Amino acid sequence: MPITRRNLLGLLSSSTFFLTVSPAGALTAELPSESPPLDFPQGIASGDPQPDGIMLWTRAVPATGTGAPVNLLVQVSPDADFSTVLLQAQVSSNAASDYTVRSYIAGLQPDTQYYYRFLGGNSEGEPSVSRTGRTRTAPAPGQSSRVNLAFASCQSYEQAYYGSWARMLADDRAAPEEERIQFVLHLGDFIYERCWKERSDGSPNSRTVPPFPNGVDTPENRYAVSLADYRHLYKTFLSDPHLQEARANWPFICTWDDHEFANDSYQSYVTYEDTPVLDARRKLDANQAWFEFIPAVLDELQEQPAHDFRPQALGEKNSATRNQAAIDSLRIYRKLSWGKTLDIVLTDSRSYRSGPCLPAGFAEGFDLPMNTVEGVAIADAGSAYAGGKPPATLPYGDGTTVNPAKDRAPGSLLGAEQRAWFLETVKTSAAPWKIWGNALPLIPMRLDLSALPMTGYEDSIFTIDSWAGYPYELGLLMNEVENHNITGLVSLSGDHHMHGVGTVQHSTTDPDARPVAVDFSVAGISSTPLFDDLLAIAREDQPDFAPLVYRETDSGVEPVWNISMTHGVLAAYTYSQTGFTALKDWLGPNKANPGLRYVDTTANGYGLATILDDELHVQLVTLQDCRQDFVQPPAIRRIARFSLPRWSAGESPQLVGPEFEGDAPFPFEPARV
Repeated sequence: MPITRRNLLGLLSSSTFFLTVSPAGALTAELPSESPPLDFPQGIASGDPQPDGIMLWTRAVPATGTGAPVNLLVQVSPDADFSTVLLQAQVSSNAASDYTVRSYIAGLQPDTQYYYRFLGGNSEGEPSVSRTGRTRTAPAPGQSSRVNLAFASCQSYEQAYYGSWARMLADDRAAPEEERIQFVLHLGDFIYERCWKERSDGSPNSRTVPPFPNGVDTPENRYAVSLADYRHLYKTFLSDPHLQEARANWPFICTWDDHEFANDSYQSYVTYEDTPVLDARRKLDANQAWFEFIPAVLDELQEQPAHDFRPQALGEKNSATRNQAAIDSLRIYRKLSWGKTLDIVLTDSRSYRSGPCLPAGFAEGFDLPMNTVEGVAIADAGSAYAGGKPPATLPYGDGTTVNPAKDRAPGSLLGAEQRAWFLETVKTSAAPWKIWGNALPLIPMRLDLSALPMTGYEDSIFTIDSWAGYPYELGLLMNEVENHNITGLVSLSGDHHMHGVGTVQHSTTDPDARPVAVDFSVAGISSTPLFDDLLAIAREDQPDFAPLVYRETDSGVEPVWNISMTHGVLAAYTYSQTGFTALKDWLGPNKANPGLRYVDTTANGYGLATILDDELHVQLVTLQDCRQDFVQPPAIRRIARFSLPRWSAGESPQLVGPEFEGDAPFPFEPARV
């Protein structure tokens, strides 16, 4: 038989096993008599459902703590009580993979629910057994079916408890079978490599990550620097019973953002300080730990660029070679399908991007309140700006500063190879819906500072770490969507610690351009909401910025930042002075954020999507306070509901909503006059 990617798995990764369900071999495997009892401290998980297969995962540690290699059995059954066993196979692991085990199970039936578990050696006469997991396969390629998915992001262990997972689980159990979640799309920041010693407002964290095996300790935070440190983080985060239960209950489909490696990172560069620092060894270690703890189908995909972790020799001298080797060690961008209804296109927003288009402190150097929309466009587009006619000098200060990007290639968030793959994938997709598993929001986060009279300010960008800092490539992508009449493109994104919804235009420079896609950005599972961080900054040392962020009232603090985003800074500033929300409708909308429909920057929670052939429905769920430990899951504070009918070539998406269950977030409640 010729060697294929699939039967090379045992050679490429000692912790990955390829197993096939077959009647002849279902029950033949047994453990060696000397096999030790095992513990499963991080639970079990499944990932990346295929029509005929699924990746199963566990971490199986010797109960005796000896550090010796282990043997264990994996069982798969159609029944929760394992009365019928379809597969019983021996797998093994050792300290080289931190005792993690990845088992790809092939030969399964499409659109079918399965149960699985792992067994170790006997303890007091009984086998050691993991908890039971539930998973499912994707529908067959030609099958049309209702799709129910959850999407989530940003789950700091320290800043809050995982009430979002607990609430999701409880509500799903109570739901009718046809409404239950089929899989979870996790959009990154599964772990946080930095552990801050307190919240941004100075209050204590809810929980503490135990000391790192290696790690760096600074006055403000601690952070991971080694393979042992990253493994330590996954093990700590997965010690949470609610996250364990979620992973045991649903298959996860995962991509990463920055905190799986380093905050605001790009390629193998760390940006903790003003000058980026190459840290290829650390990137390699972060990639290995992700591969060990996140069950993803990579090598098993046919004719796709994704591949399993491959150890790399970094060398000692050439920084470009070291950087490339670390990046190439693991490739996770890939396409999955859910019958004929849905293609899921997962991108990697960190490994291939160019560095920030503007250096830290650029705006302050020209006495600008923030990086301007125009300044970012000039710097990001480089030599391609204005149709290949970039300015020789920058239009700031005295106008004599040389444009450093004049001869530079345009910036890229995806990199040329991934961008070409993404476009080819969505162009050739026959599915009515293309869900983009996108770690970073497409909706702009701009302040229309030009609306403030007699200031001379320009419209500005809140953060250039997201797609807003790469407008040239975003424009290329959306223009291709327009030119090729691609419909049904919906981005599900995370990162910003807020709920946000809006349409995305085919041009990043023309405010009247036609919308061609929709972005639903989800708040963090537990990470501090965006408004809380902005509030701390505004209160501490930004009095001029404060009216755009918050307003003190007798009943508490109002998140004026929501008005700044949706209705603009003039409306926000006027409201802060008067308290009249009706003025926002007279003075808005924020024309710098065309298409922005909804923001809730005070939220922790998650998203739910139901996808039919002709319509998509999304719920953005905001919970009550998640900072406190709980016995019963935190209550839901509000649900914002949206619907999106399928649109045809030449049409624009017609987004409907928000409609609210529970209270509406400020300023969406009825106006006060």
